[in-house]
Amino acid sequence: MSRERPDAPVVLVAGGARVDAGKTTFSAGLTASLAARAGDAVGVKPRAGNDYWYDHDDYRIASDAGRLYGKDARRLAAASTRPLPAVGDRSPPEVITPESINPVHRLWRPTPGRTGMLGDTDRTYLCDRVTTEDGSRFVVNGAAEAAGLLPDNLADRLPLDEATRVDDVAAFNDVMAADYLPAFDRLAVRVAAASVPVVVESYADVAGPLPRDGPVEPDAVAVVDPGRARIYAGDRYAKARAVASGSPREGTMEEHTGTVTEMIEPLATVDLPALSGDERGDPSRVAERYGHAYETLIDAV
Repeated sequence: MSRERPDAPVVLVAGGARVDAGKTTFSAGLTASLAARAGDAVGVKPRAGNDYWYDHDDYRIASDAGRLYGKDARRLAAASTRPLPAVGDRSPPEVITPESINPVHRLWRPTPGRTGMLGDTDRTYLCDRVTTEDGSRFVVNGAAEAAGLLPDNLADRLPLDEATRVDDVAAFNDVMAADYLPAFDRLAVRVAAASVPVVVESYADVAGPLPRDGPVEPDAVAVVDPGRARIYAGDRYAKARAVASGSPREGTMEEHTGTVTEMIEPLATVDLPALSGDERGDPSRVAERYGHAYETLIDAV
């Protein structure tokens, strides 16, 4: 359900394309824009991933400290100005870290001609970092490890000695039920309890990264494609997502953005200007260049 607090809205940013839609640039700028408007704001990305080959610099930046996160979570954490509240009787966090706003991060590697354990063609899942109540834990693809697909330095850079190994989809599903889903539930509770605006960024072209039947319904939604953003009313988007979840095309685990948006009309479609690399790296400059889009989005709350 929506919190119905216009001073602390939850805004969902989803992608119309599977990759490179510009979600994180839009989300970081929106977080900065909302912080300037409301005094504070926080951006979260419940699920994320990067590639050992294509994103090697990002992998090294995190793993130099024995951590696993990507540039998307790093950019959102940097744009955020207040941590999410803690769950239950835990002390509130003092700093915003990528792990605190991104409970699950996956590391892939390209494997041409090979289908991974999770059914992905030409790439293989290596390991996940999951933020639990007690800190980070790692889940390693045991089948990839047995096949020699884990990079030689991975175990040296990440604390994998105590990691859980999964060798097939059934074992992975068990770990997901035990650790991943509760991590998403905890994040949803923290988002719902926030007293400042929250930007929730989805991943790939998935319509929503938080539990569909959880405590958070977005107050407004921006679906971002290269060069444009489509703005939707949060309640109508949530209802369409619920309908999509029961369709034979989508199943019950994830709904894709296109399936949801084909059922509803946007409130507005706004153009997004192309940005230089320097502009994309500065949330305040993104907020300025995308100001019209953000005003239209906030008007939908």
